[in-house]
Amino acid sequence: MEQPKTFHLPVTRGQTFAGTRVTLDNIRFENCVFKNCDIIYSGGPAETSACYFENVRWIFEGQAGAIVHVMQGLGWQIIPPR
Repeated sequence: MEQPKTFHLPVTRGQTFAGTRVTLDNIRFENCVFKNCDIIYSGGPAETSACYFENVRWIFEGQAGAIVHVMQGLGWQIIPPR
């Protein structure tokens, strides 16, 4: 059985992001808070651990945006968390 790939990403710890755009790609976020932010994801490696998201807007660009578009075309619905 093939082992999953392990990425060694730069780590951002204990930061609070408020009212800004944050790109997830190529970063590991640990114990971070995201409030009223635009969260950008383009399909690259990304990790979060023990992070809190409040009133964020998810924006999928590049490869991630293309996948979301195809899924929606197949009838899938993106439902925001409660």
